[in-house]
Amino acid sequence: MHVCPQTLVLVDNDATVSEVNRKLVKATLKYIFYHAPEDRTFCLDTYEHDICSEEVYTDEINDLVCAADNIEFAAKDSNLCDTLCEVITRWKESDFACRDIIVFTDGLEGSALSHEKEELYYLTENSEYPVYVVMLDQDNNAEARKGLSAIAVTSGGELIGTEFPGSDAGIDKKIYEMISSHMDEYSRVHWKKYEEEAEDELAGETAGEEGSSGETPEETVNVSEINVENTLAEAPAQESVIYEYDKTPGFFESKSVLILSAILIAVAIITAVFGSFVIMKKRRKGYDKAPVVPDIDDKFFEDYELKGIETTDFSETDRSATVLLSDEADEFDRPTRLLADDAPVVSLTDKDDDKRRFNIVLGGRMSIGRGDCDVVITGDDALSKRHCELYEKEGNVYVRDLSSSNGTKVNGKKIEESILCDGDELTVGAHTYCVKTG
Repeated sequence: MHVCPQTLVLVDNDATVSEVNRKLVKATLKYIFYHAPEDRTFCLDTYEHDICSEEVYTDEINDLVCAADNIEFAAKDSNLCDTLCEVITRWKESDFACRDIIVFTDGLEGSALSHEKEELYYLTENSEYPVYVVMLDQDNNAEARKGLSAIAVTSGGELIGTEFPGSDAGIDKKIYEMISSHMDEYSRVHWKKYEEEAEDELAGETAGEEGSSGETPEETVNVSEINVENTLAEAPAQESVIYEYDKTPGFFESKSVLILSAILIAVAIITAVFGSFVIMKKRRKGYDKAPVVPDIDDKFFEDYELKGIETTDFSETDRSATVLLSDEADEFDRPTRLLADDAPVVSLTDKDDDKRRFNIVLGGRMSIGRGDCDVVITGDDALSKRHCELYEKEGNVYVRDLSSSNGTKVNGKKIEESILCDGDELTVGAHTYCVKTG
């Protein structure tokens, strides 16, 4: 069984290539395509870095000749060593077989031949991917010959010049004949094993058919002879094995999948941030609500008076665990739990708004804050959920800070615990209150 080789043709289309060599390149390419064996396929491209990520091999001569005619030469930063490293590395990883490379170049690549060539030499040595370098001889590129020769020889290929003694006629034919002879010699030596493997595989299939036939030994021999004859008769239809390079992207390599994934991640992040904001806002609103009203028997609210201050009318929805009385029924009023008649009362009047007043009955420790407290003060974001507490001890009124964020102040000084007297100024949150005890 014959192996069908594939040849990658890389053309240096930099502006440094002389006009004569540009015509020579196109003429030689056409000659190669017209005279190449029928079983050889080609991929034609220029050797700029990263341009060979997809290789399309074909034996359509007209398409290849048209592509050669359309090669344009322009100034660019191309790098032969980088491109060869990329291609050969990819071939090795994909375990391609029976491939070679033809390079047309003048060697004038700026930093290309000063590239770290050790990596390229390591890749090409015994890689079974020979590189045949056609050096386009010019007046100013003699120094490049050494580097190009090293690339060709290391890979098992050959360096071929474009200057021949005698007439300039037929140079394209001479170049092709040199390339073709080296290719044929290399394939006979190094690619023979692939033909042998293909023959062994065919023989194994034939032997398998013989073993499963269930005939007698004599009949098996006859069937084997028939199978061999049939196989030989059918050989022309199976004489070529082409090693194709599948560049179909995987599911997660698809650009559309990556874009969709990025959009979904962005939507998820936005949703999480917005949801957190909504939840925090709802929790914040919950702190500002009045405490849950306990179920208190009506008899505790009958005829209750405390030091001349009459309580508000306690309905079912007004009953609360907070101790808060007020002379005026406004939005700051809160119901109170019943305490002893002799419990002291502390009056807190907003220094900036005398209508904002809180009368607090000290029946134990009375907490003040924005949330779950005995005295709830709304509309003050500087106030902590549990800010401070008031209590009576040995005839004195005390205030104690409950580790609030902004602290508690008495007469402008931050305190942890302090006695409150008539006329003191108590600052909690963003408001300062005048204190009256007794």
